[in-house]
Amino acid sequence: MQKYIFISFLLGLLPTLNFAQSPEQLYGQAIESNTALKALEQSYRAALEKAPQINQLPDPEVSIGAFPLPVQTRLGAQQLRLSAGQMFPWFGTLAAKEDWAHAQAAVSQTQIESYKKELLYQIQVAWYRLYEIRQSREIIAQKLEILHSLKKLAEAQVAAGQASLADVLRTDLKIRELSQELKILASQEKKPLIEINQLLHRPLDEPISLPAGLTFSVLPFQKDSLFSQIWQQHPQLQMLSAQQEVSRQAMRVNEKAGKPMLGLGADYLFVSARTDAEPLNNGRDIIQLKATVSLPLFREKYAAKNREESFRIHALEHQKEEAASSFLSMIEMAYAEHESAGLMQELYLQQIETIKATLSILRSDYSNSNRNFDELLRLEAELINYELKLLRAVVMSHQARVGIERFVTVK
Repeated sequence: MQKYIFISFLLGLLPTLNFAQSPEQLYGQAIESNTALKALEQSYRAALEKAPQINQLPDPEVSIGAFPLPVQTRLGAQQLRLSAGQMFPWFGTLAAKEDWAHAQAAVSQTQIESYKKELLYQIQVAWYRLYEIRQSREIIAQKLEILHSLKKLAEAQVAAGQASLADVLRTDLKIRELSQELKILASQEKKPLIEINQLLHRPLDEPISLPAGLTFSVLPFQKDSLFSQIWQQHPQLQMLSAQQEVSRQAMRVNEKAGKPMLGLGADYLFVSARTDAEPLNNGRDIIQLKATVSLPLFREKYAAKNREESFRIHALEHQKEEAASSFLSMIEMAYAEHESAGLMQELYLQQIETIKATLSILRSDYSNSNRNFDELLRLEAELINYELKLLRAVVMSHQARVGIERFVTVK
C-alpha cells in the first residue's frame, strides 16, 4: 500500500519537474501557441475560401415591368413584362479565376513556412544566448569558491605572519568584482528568457531548463549543394515564386476578361384580351427570347494590366536574386565564424591547460614560501577569462550552425 502511495506522490510531482528543453522542443511548443503563426494560418484558410467565390457564374437578373399606359397590340394591351437573363463569361474564364485564387492562397502558405523557419531561428538565437549567460554564471560562481578558498589561505598566511594583509584585500577586490558580474549576468538573463516566452505566448517569467553542457558543434552540410538547395527549398524564395505565379494567373484572367461575354434571356409579356373584337388568339401572352453580347472594345486597360503584371514578375525575379545572394553571403559568414570558433577553441583549451598547471605550482609556492601571490591572483583571473572565451567559442559554433540552418532544410 505504501508503495502505491509513493508512486502516486511521484506522479503528482511530474508536472512540476523541470526537464532540460532544447530549442527544437521549445519550437514545437511555439507551433501550438504562437499567435502570429495562428494569424497566418487563419489568413491562409481565408484565402482558400476565395476560389469558391469567384469561380461562379454571375448572378442571373430578373426584372418586372408594368405599363402605366398599356401598349395596344392586335391581340390586346400589354399589361406586364417579366424578364430573366444570364450572362456567361468567355470559355475558361471561371477556371482561370479559380487558378488565380489558388495561386494567392499558395502565397499565404509559403508565408506560413517562412515564418516557421524564422520562428525557429529566433528561438535558437535566444536559447543559445540564455545558455551562454547561465554557463557564464556557473563558471564565475565556481571561481568565486576558489577565490574564497584563496582568501582563507591568504588570511592564514597573514595570521602566521608570513604574508601581507594586502594579499587579502586584493582577493576581496576580485571577489567583489566577480560578485557584481554575477548580478549583471542575472539581469541580462531576463532578456532572452522574455524573448523565448513571448514567442511561445506564455508568461514572460516562465522558467526554462537548459542542458548541463554543450560540445563544439559540427556542420552537417555539403557547402557546394547549399546554393541549389536554397533556390529550391527556402520559403522566402518560394514565396516570391508564388507571387510571380499570382501575376501569371492574373495575366491569364486578364486575357479572358478581354473576351466577349455572352448572355441569354427571355421576356414574358402579359397581354389582356380585347373587348372590342375577337381576333384569332385574342389576349395571347408574348414570349421573347433574346441573346446579348458584351464587346470589350476599349483594349488599353487590358494591355496596361498585362504590362503591370509583367513588370511585377521581373521585379520579383530581381528580389529573388538579391535574397539568394544575401543568404549566400550570410552562409559564408557563418562558415567563417564557425572556423574562427574552432581555432579559438583549440587555443583556449591549450591556454587553460597551461594556466591550470601553472596555478598548481604557484599555489604550492605560496603555501610554502609566501611568494608570487600577485601572479597567482592574476592567473586565476586569466583562467576565468579563458574559460568564458572557451564557452563563447562553443556557443559561436552552434550559432554558426543555426545561422546556416536558417536558410536550408535540415534532414
